[in-house]
Amino acid sequence: MVVLEEIEKFMGSKVTDPYGRVLGVLTSAYSDVDGNISGIEIVSEDYAIEYISSERIVVSHDGIVILPEWRVEAVKVEAQLDRARKRARAIEDLYINKEISSQAYEEMKKQIDATLSRLREKAKQARSLLRKRLGEIDDEILHVDKATNHLKLLYSSGEISEQRFKASIDVLRSSRNRLIDEKKDLEKHLELIEKLEVEITAPIKTPQITPQTQQQTQSTPQIPQTQQQGPINVIITT
Repeated sequence: MVVLEEIEKFMGSKVTDPYGRVLGVLTSAYSDVDGNISGIEIVSEDYAIEYISSERIVVSHDGIVILPEWRVEAVKVEAQLDRARKRARAIEDLYINKEISSQAYEEMKKQIDATLSRLREKAKQARSLLRKRLGEIDDEILHVDKATNHLKLLYSSGEISEQRFKASIDVLRSSRNRLIDEKKDLEKHLELIEKLEVEITAPIKTPQITPQTQQQTQSTPQIPQTQQQGPINVIITT
């Protein structure tokens, strides 16, 4: 929970995203009577105002960092999938070790299966959100590359000075690097969500536990072991 005292000292300061891009200037904040922040307002360079909810706000020593919406959603889904996966495994372990009854096992398993079903749908939506942003980033990278190539052409043809070229190319390279950083972050979270989905979907091999019945083995009659006899001595009497 972010509190007003943490936010107040950065009023009027620039806020960035995790990849170093400046999003705007912190201009206002909303809090309850306990001082807990519910959201903030930032104003971008083109003077557009945007409300940011508290779950996207991270306070660091250097200032306010605003998490992308896709990242907040991804982290939520990852945590829920991981917790559900651990609970599903724990239920099976308890049953295998005979620490819960069959009835309790069935009831708990039914609940966790319903939760997993809902989480699969949430994971699907999260993956869709992440892939959409990945597509946008790829388009932006292509745009930056196009601008960079054209800038190089203007410089090579002598139409712009070296000073202007260097200043512009540095901005374009910085923009591209930040896009690449976000793309890598997206791919990492997408891979993790897909991995967790596979783990909660994979069937758990649970040995069926049934009361052991005493097997009545029919004892086969044992033939008494006779002493080994050597060759029979035959005595012929006359």
